[in-house]
Amino acid sequence: MAGNYDPSLKILRELLALSIMQRLDEAGFAEDAEPDVKTKERVFSRSVDENINVKVYTTVVGQEVRSNGMDAIRVCAVYKTKSGDTKGIVKSTRVHRTGNIEEIADRMVTRMRDTWKSAKTGKKCWKCGAPTFVAKSGKTVCAEICWITPEKKEAEKLEYKLKSAAIRHRRSRQGWRGRRY
Repeated sequence: MAGNYDPSLKILRELLALSIMQRLDEAGFAEDAEPDVKTKERVFSRSVDENINVKVYTTVVGQEVRSNGMDAIRVCAVYKTKSGDTKGIVKSTRVHRTGNIEEIADRMVTRMRDTWKSAKTGKKCWKCGAPTFVAKSGKTVCAEICWITPEKKEAEKLEYKLKSAAIRHRRSRQGWRGRRY
């Protein structure tokens, strides 16, 4: 397709959505049962192995991509832990919706392949065999967090929930005091 993609034109948003969906189908990705909770965008995934999936957050809502030009398609890999939680193991990469539709779809497929390769060949924990990922601290960490006992994990999870609830409560109370009218 000649010319650049323009997010202000509905027909081009629909064509990009069709191109994205076609390329995902050709690559063997299946749509997740539920769209993303926050954005309502359609999410597609493909299994690398029984616990690792590559996910593509498409920006497709309904039958077209969102009109916001600052938005990007995102590709990442996640690991489903033994407890049922999901952990990101390959950092999300963005596919900016610039250029023509074919170029955008090609860049998405390239990011999908790179993410697949990283998830498939990534390092495994020496203790439990789970994949590892790089934490915010820069350290390589086991996705199962196998060095902590299950009881300690549950206690930390509960502590985190309580701390988050307390922060939300404080913020909601401060909202009234901090406003100027």
